[in-house]
Amino acid sequence: MFGRFKNYIIYVGATCTFCFCGFFDNSTAYLSLTNNTPYINGSSNLDNDYKYTIGVRKIALFDYQVRKKFYKGNENTLSDNALLGAVNGWEYLVNYSTVRNRMHEFIDQEYWFKWSSNWFATKFKYINKESRDLEFASFDSRFRLNIGKFNFTVGGEVKGHPIYGHPAIWDYDGVWFELAWDYGYEDFEVPLNDLNENGIIDDYYVFIETDPYTEEGYWIYYYEGISYYWEDPEGNYVAGSDEEFHQYHYPILVDMYNKDNKVKEWQAELSVVVGLDILLENNNYYSHIWVNAFPYSVGLTDKAYKGEDMQYDIGMLVGTNLSEHIGVFIEGIYLNYYGKKEHNITAGINWRF
Repeated sequence: MFGRFKNYIIYVGATCTFCFCGFFDNSTAYLSLTNNTPYINGSSNLDNDYKYTIGVRKIALFDYQVRKKFYKGNENTLSDNALLGAVNGWEYLVNYSTVRNRMHEFIDQEYWFKWSSNWFATKFKYINKESRDLEFASFDSRFRLNIGKFNFTVGGEVKGHPIYGHPAIWDYDGVWFELAWDYGYEDFEVPLNDLNENGIIDDYYVFIETDPYTEEGYWIYYYEGISYYWEDPEGNYVAGSDEEFHQYHYPILVDMYNKDNKVKEWQAELSVVVGLDILLENNNYYSHIWVNAFPYSVGLTDKAYKGEDMQYDIGMLVGTNLSEHIGVFIEGIYLNYYGKKEHNITAGINWRF
């Protein structure tokens, strides 16, 4: 009897644990719907943009942050990227958005759960940003050393992801023009220098006159040579030579081939990770800076990312009151994952009346 209902009992037990043992305390669930006219120039008739978001969050705020009364799901607080939160214990974010932006449709997902204590911190994260072709899952576990306002962390991270840094074209066995044929392009032989203008690749002897008075000269053997022009699958002319095709059209075919033959199996690597988190603040000033760096990685699969660039992310939030009415701030994040660099920097001034 127990065997029949054990999964149900486990499910009910886990649900009760989450609901009644503090896991959802101080969390917020949200649902938001946005529909707006696209930002365009000219008279293009585009369908409205939209964004539908559902999620739940439990993220403690630092003293320098202002609590929101309502969440729409597009909040992007930079401090959420830091491993260490404002309090110890559970924090999490579950966010799912369906988006249409100027006729481009995609789904963006972000899920993370982290738990920290005075000596230990761990975080699971899954991100899938279709708008940036970036997807990965990671499990980060570190020891924590707190010295005043400075937190040093060191540990390891296992990260899984689709193949990055190893495009499918690297494993293509054919030559470049065979790839063009595979996608329906066709090349045609034409004379490189058609001296007799008959459209046929000929070879013949040509008399070179050296003296117009005596009509003396000599004969040379001449071959007109081969060139190619290219047509697309619909029979339209696209290039007048191999060089032109290779420069302007072949890169597009490579992108198509990489997308069509992308290996679906996920890859993984194990990385050493070190971090630094600094929080300094008083009534008139705050400074929150964190760095996560992955100086050494070991591939766990055949096509794990082998880029030479070190993976890292850096975040900074600094603000100060210059007087009773004037305050300035600068906030920014810079990250480099799998050769995909991204940054976001904001600076400004506030006048309080």
